Amino acid sequence: MKAEYQDIFVLKGKGIAGDHKSITLPFTHVSSRAIILRKKDGAILGALHHPDGNYALPGGAIDDGESAEDALQRELEEEGIRLIGSDEEWRERLGVDYYVGYNELCLWYVFIVDDVETQENKELLNIKWIQQNDDLWYPYVREKILLNLL
Repeated sequence: MKAEYQDIFVLKGKGIAGDHKSITLPFTHVSSRAIILRKKDGAILGALHHPDGNYALPGGAIDDGESAEDALQRELEEEGIRLIGSDEEWRERLGVDYYVGYNELCLWYVFIVDDVETQENKELLNIKWIQQNDDLWYPYVREKILLNLL
């Protein structure tokens, strides 16, 4: 994946445009995912996509021109997940992870909720609350999730 940017220098409070640059990034796509933490017991919401798979965090790919927050809200809606009693500070709790297995950069937002309502949908086979000491996640994801909760 390539990224283009322009250096901006600040001198005496005024921005000065620098050179345009292009870099090759070490991943092929970017996703936005939700670590949804239930207040009453600290359980984390997991989403199962494949019958023989492990649980993943709800969310998915960020489309061109879409912000990470907008992508996550769209993905939660597509996956039939409605947050109940969510706090408003979720945008300020952002973790970043690189998942080698899929060559994917993941942006993880932490939501603290009372509960969720779910609707049947074509994307997910199951949605369930997973206790923090259970390891039903894709390999090595549990540890990364717990680190984001600190």
